[in-house]
Amino acid sequence: MHFLRQFRLIAALLAAFFVLSLTACGSGSNSFTWFVDSIPANLDPQVASSAADVIACENLYSGLVRRTPDGQLAPELCERWEVSADQRTYTFYLKDGLTYTAAKGSATDYAITAEDFAFAFRRMFLPGTNSPYAVEFSALENSAAVLAGQMPASALGVSAPEPLQLVFRLSTPDETFLSKLTLPGAMPCDEEFFNSTRGTYGLTSASTLSSGSFYLYNWTSGGLFLRRAASGEQIDSLRLVENTNNSGQSAEELIRNEKCTAALDDSGTPTSLQSVTYSDTTWSLLFNCNSIFASTELRQALASAAVSAVEVPDGGLFAEAKGLIPDGLTVDGIDYRQAAGDVRPALGDPRSLYIAARDGGVSPADFGRISLLLPSGSGLSDAAEQINSAWQKEFSLFFSVEEVEPEEFQKRLESGDYTIALAPVQAEGGSVYAALAQFSPTGGGLTGYSDALYTTQLSASATATGSTRCSLLAACERQLLEQAVAVPLFTQQKRLLLANGIKGLVFDPFGPVLDVTYATKS
Repeated sequence: MHFLRQFRLIAALLAAFFVLSLTACGSGSNSFTWFVDSIPANLDPQVASSAADVIACENLYSGLVRRTPDGQLAPELCERWEVSADQRTYTFYLKDGLTYTAAKGSATDYAITAEDFAFAFRRMFLPGTNSPYAVEFSALENSAAVLAGQMPASALGVSAPEPLQLVFRLSTPDETFLSKLTLPGAMPCDEEFFNSTRGTYGLTSASTLSSGSFYLYNWTSGGLFLRRAASGEQIDSLRLVENTNNSGQSAEELIRNEKCTAALDDSGTPTSLQSVTYSDTTWSLLFNCNSIFASTELRQALASAAVSAVEVPDGGLFAEAKGLIPDGLTVDGIDYRQAAGDVRPALGDPRSLYIAARDGGVSPADFGRISLLLPSGSGLSDAAEQINSAWQKEFSLFFSVEEVEPEEFQKRLESGDYTIALAPVQAEGGSVYAALAQFSPTGGGLTGYSDALYTTQLSASATATGSTRCSLLAACERQLLEQAVAVPLFTQQKRLLLANGIKGLVFDPFGPVLDVTYATKS
């Protein structure tokens, strides 16, 4: 899904949103400062893809609906909407008198109408736009044909029969369609203004119009600054800047020294600041299926013994894994872990499984070349020794524990130069699909595992939506765990550290989403 596989925008806007209380840093104004890896470079909402660009667009533009701090969808530029009985037609009624705002807060004569939304969606599906959002709205009528250039953009299932009435027609129901309308790609675009920019739409201050409560105040090499009219305790300034002068400071120091308002942290150091924890990494035992561990019973035997013996390391960085996929990740706006349930299997008695493996042809001579590989500096050396001791006690198997530098560890993992590894399985960008695809032959072949059913279900999940997609992904996760291809042990915790005093921030690490539209500073 283009960059959506990397940043999981849809999860970010649809998933577990956090209602936060934190204080804005700065010298008294109701400002919010967030460090970005690079200054936003493209504010075209139908194209924006980098993390910084997306955050800027989330605050600069408003669409038909917006996610509120309590996780609900609320009308934004529309008064109301209707959904047909067959869930295939959505009709929106826009607010009257809406206009775009130019840079520095200048008023414009450009009215926000239903046709602006229709034009934005047609742009999204033009082959030359290369919008990363087209895949999310594939349920729209004729979307595939329009995207392939086989039908004109006017054939897309979106129309504006009246200036304030917008109609979407879906070829099949999509239970997450409303939530997807919060994506930057679904923001309005005035066709006349777009054409006037002659290919520079969203690339300069002069070629950018705001449809949200914030407007573009300044955009330089030093940062991007959004403002809105001051109103009581409401956040009225968003600063997206690079951390160029404070690189040696921790997240807590940055906040306490008023360099930023909130910051991501993975230190686990005790703090008096407020924090929101999350995880995209599960430390797991991986068995190389192109070795003696082609035997499912042998993998299950060692897995059963390891899970029973290992303890969660101290220090606050780790928590017990409830599956290969960490808590908090979403699929099309659905809490994946809640929908999938507990997929951890009861593997059975380790000794009986081991005997079955030996009866199935596993030779004692093959055990001499086995070691447990892990990256140095992981903080899991004791856990590795606990696991190895359990195998010695249960099976009288004596393996070595081999710690190598992270770079070498990664190379050996990718090349299959290991027998057992204690490795971080990551859901890059919060993508459940990406985490599971690593175990397919075409997605990286992380353990050499190859199974037709797994490949088929994973492939089907890429084109499914909503609860159906969750079910297919859960079946894949369950299969990996039942066959002990991967054995989840701990999730590695990360967190957003927060200053005090701000309420109503909508945040999700996997979007990323950092929406200050509702935020206030007390």
